[in-house]
Amino acid sequence: MRQRASPSPGSVRRDMNACASRVIRLSLLLMLPWTGGGCASIAASVRGPEGEITEKARRLCELGLLSRPDLSLFPADMRPEDSIRPEDLAYLQAHPEFPPSSPPPSQPLRCELKSPPNTDDGFATVQVKLRPGAEADGPTAEFPVNFVRTSAGWRLAYWFAEEGAVSPQMAAAQVPFFSEPMTKPKKLSGEDLSYTQEAVEKRIQGHMAIRCVITREGSVINCHSLKSLPLMTPVALKMLWGSRFAPATLDGKPIAVRYMFHFKLKTTFRP
Repeated sequence: MRQRASPSPGSVRRDMNACASRVIRLSLLLMLPWTGGGCASIAASVRGPEGEITEKARRLCELGLLSRPDLSLFPADMRPEDSIRPEDLAYLQAHPEFPPSSPPPSQPLRCELKSPPNTDDGFATVQVKLRPGAEADGPTAEFPVNFVRTSAGWRLAYWFAEEGAVSPQMAAAQVPFFSEPMTKPKKLSGEDLSYTQEAVEKRIQGHMAIRCVITREGSVINCHSLKSLPLMTPVALKMLWGSRFAPATLDGKPIAVRYMFHFKLKTTFRP
């Protein structure tokens, strides 16, 4: 009986390489329909909400659009509707005179985003530090910016729509919003916000946004709530009215500003 010859080592390697090539080609063919239309969604899922918010905040900061959202300053590759909350965008489109136009920065601003945002309840605050340009003098400014979750993704919230509806007297007074060139007001005295017993019993939690005027003397006046929480908004207003601040400054001089206070209330309730 004739014995079958054993394959040579070289032919074994060729067969293995050919088999591996067929497997790779088959894998690529199977993957093509999946990768063809899903690259953007894959990138978005890898980036996550924190990455989306951080990326948008950094780009808006570099363009000088965090507190002065002049729609004419958006570059061609950046649509306002992809970055701004729909309510604020509609308000800006209906009121082209607000806010006043401002020249774009001569060079990208130097922005530092301090900590990744917490996105638990559809609201996120990003703390931004703005440094002077390489050849510019002046103080470093630090301020919060706010993002909210919409059906289309995360968008920057200026709260113009809410403020325009409740405070025409403040708009008439032409007190400026707190913005990047100013130094941040610092609390000197007053109580901190704390839960009331009734709010604890009813498990009240979430986000409050209250806009006030901080005067040149450091007093808190003309407060109004833009985003309320039951049982806690009156407590927060009383706390703010009883507080005193070192005022914001611009070019070393104290100024009155319209300043947004944010309170994110969350606690662990006992069963």
